[in-house]
Amino acid sequence: MGRKSARVVAGRDGLWFPAGRKVTKPRYNRQLVCAALHREGAVSRAGLHRATGIPMSRLSEVCGGLIRDGLVRESVVAPAGGNGRGRPRTLLEIELRGLAAAVVRYDQSTIEASVADLAGAVRWRRLWDVPFRDPEDTLRRVADAARRAAAAGVAAGLRVVAVGAADPGTVDVAAGRSVRAVGMPGWRNVPVVERLTDVAGPRVFIDRGDGWQALGEVTFGAGKGAKHAVFATLLEGIGGGIVEDGRLLSGRDGSAGELGHTRVSDDGPPCGCGGRGCLEAHLAPARLVALWRDEDADAPAPDADRRFPEMLAAARDGDSGARTILAEAAGRLARGLGNVVSLLNPERIILGGRFVEAGDAILAPLKAELPKYALPELLRGVDVRLAELGDASTALGVAAHVRERLFALPAATDRPAGAGAARRADRDGDDS
Repeated sequence: MGRKSARVVAGRDGLWFPAGRKVTKPRYNRQLVCAALHREGAVSRAGLHRATGIPMSRLSEVCGGLIRDGLVRESVVAPAGGNGRGRPRTLLEIELRGLAAAVVRYDQSTIEASVADLAGAVRWRRLWDVPFRDPEDTLRRVADAARRAAAAGVAAGLRVVAVGAADPGTVDVAAGRSVRAVGMPGWRNVPVVERLTDVAGPRVFIDRGDGWQALGEVTFGAGKGAKHAVFATLLEGIGGGIVEDGRLLSGRDGSAGELGHTRVSDDGPPCGCGGRGCLEAHLAPARLVALWRDEDADAPAPDADRRFPEMLAAARDGDSGARTILAEAAGRLARGLGNVVSLLNPERIILGGRFVEAGDAILAPLKAELPKYALPELLRGVDVRLAELGDASTALGVAAHVRERLFALPAATDRPAGAGAARRADRDGDDS
């Protein structure tokens, strides 16, 4: 990964209100129109007038500017009935396919950069094997990967409006810092957002990678349509995320959803976090393979994690030992998720990562065990299913977050003096 000398500016001025500066009425009206379009879908100018209260004369100017800037597009719809009578209607809608987020994901062994448009498609992706050396080296490489992603988006004709960082550990979202990542020695209180502002100015977001995956799955994948969802993913360890009404539940700092470090036994196996009995320690693929091969589960062989697919294949072929180990793992997972059901009352639980690879070998015993660990009235109607988006979920979660932030309704404190004070027209006119 060589460093690119050219600095990529992520988009033009955009819609976010500049921090510390007075919001002008034109900027406020632009935000109000975009928020209405995002929530209403395709709508006519007359419909926008009814939704926003902006006078028609001013609304035409606002919409014209948004169309010229590529944020909104027009479409012509023929009148209903197909008899050729009536005037075709011109509808306006947000141009989500032309807007994008650059995303960088990193851990102790890889850095991945991608570009996702706000309609929900990953348009570019690159992965580098980069063993962790020290925090400064990784941070430099992460910034370089973000620049490459932003440049790739611009080269593809997209307007890159933000950058999202997917962190492997715990984070402080408000401070823009990675607090700690197990497996990356010395990676503590790292100012990721500050380093990435070179790429996108103030439009940089950080969250746990598992959280971004949760939001991606709920917005575009297996959780689509659910308002209250919990996501659990298995890789080397276990991560999770909680989505409530389309928003990632962050907790005090941004680390809500650390399902892997909930304790499911008093004296279980040691965990990389320093504790014992964590769900992550019980379900680590390397440990499960070591148990299957009758090896030391607390110090599995270096190739144990890579042999996890062999264990799954053996279970599918009827290997009783493999099936028993997976069923016991599902029981531990049921204990953890049962507590989650009691605390959060979700309507959907989504299993990602290697849970998808395991399929029914985990899903079937999990569903059988869950009733032991949750109140029946809370568990009734909970839909447990496998994730659908795979590696795309992280980037699409960032895109979903950026979309909601970009097209959020203006806050009352942003409202300029006199905004919205004009009386609406007596008649809205036709829908042209």
